[in-house]
Amino acid sequence: MLIVSQNRKCLLNMERAGTVFLSSLYGGHDEGKPVKVLASFPLAEDVTESLGEYKSEARAIEVLEEIVQEYGMYFRADGGINKSAFAFARPKVYKMPLE
Repeated sequence: MLIVSQNRKCLLNMERAGTVFLSSLYGGHDEGKPVKVLASFPLAEDVTESLGEYKSEARAIEVLEEIVQEYGMYFRADGGINKSAFAFARPKVYKMPLE
């Protein structure tokens, strides 16, 4: 799955990313600072890419849940007379919400 960053300047291939996560290093709702959604890379030490930032930790968690939901979607057909049911993962692109 591909994820387009909030600023639309980065395209992340989820198959190559190590982890997509929230970081408390960037503040949170209590501090009044935006919460960032970051992606890390498995073969690059201490390298992260910001995918977006949101007003609250709750909103950032919602965005992570949307990514999970999109990643798990597939196309399914029940078949019919003399046809087998089938399912396949469709190509997926998730655009980080602006807010």
